[in-house]
Amino acid sequence: MSDVLTTMAYERARSVPEALVLLAEGGEDARPISGGQSLVPMMNLGLAAPAFLVDVSTIPALRTLAIEGEHLVIGAAVTHAELTSDPLVADHAPLLARAARQIGSQRIRNRGTIGGSVAHGDAAAELPMSCHVLEADYRVESATGAELRPAGPFSLGYYQTDLAPGELVTAIRVPLRPQHGWGFREYSRRAGDFALASAAAGVRLEGDRIAEVAIAVTGAADRPTRLSGLERSLVGQSVASAVRSVAGLARELTVADDPYCAGADRGRLIEVMVERALRDACAEVRKEQS
Repeated sequence: MSDVLTTMAYERARSVPEALVLLAEGGEDARPISGGQSLVPMMNLGLAAPAFLVDVSTIPALRTLAIEGEHLVIGAAVTHAELTSDPLVADHAPLLARAARQIGSQRIRNRGTIGGSVAHGDAAAELPMSCHVLEADYRVESATGAELRPAGPFSLGYYQTDLAPGELVTAIRVPLRPQHGWGFREYSRRAGDFALASAAAGVRLEGDRIAEVAIAVTGAADRPTRLSGLERSLVGQSVASAVRSVAGLARELTVADDPYCAGADRGRLIEVMVERALRDACAEVRKEQS
């Protein structure tokens, strides 16, 4: 056993500007932490070894939920549990509430945060995929300024995101789409396990035909994947025809085998999750119209 003791600095920031200064001072060795449900397990496994942790969990500006213009703005330190129960989320971003209910256990949902999830870059995570379908964007701040980055290209691969040292996700902005219906489905071996496959869908109907549709999945690649080709093919179809059109999706996916699931089996799971999420989204629109 090594006799070298590794030390790690810790500071609790009281405001976003203070957190950004601390992150800038720490450089590549600094990491923000809030709920710790992603970073701490990686540290325990030796996959991450930050020299400086900046705790942002109690910063009031990161704990807010509000309607700002045409967006629901969710502070990055809002927990998964809060997403499942907040009335603004239920009314304006129900997809996030449904996705958050599938995350881990209640203990994890009580601590984990939406900002931590999108910054972590886990390819199987429910919230980055849902933000992709919602066409959300992320407010990213640093000591030099702030900008908005779209959710889709933010994920770069396994545990890789468009987030540089010194930058902090401070909010998630979700466009308001009151005429849309939303569906979320996932399959895992046991409740609380990471999903082998999941799908999120958003739909706007004109009569019985699909006018707009967005579909994203996990399990098909090293990041959440929008099924743009399928989306284009579904526009203009009746609901029944669109649902039937999902059959055969597995044949169009190239999914590699891994220790947890054969690629062909995972492809079939993705197809089934897409079909069910699409059905749910269409049913929600019809319910609102009736």
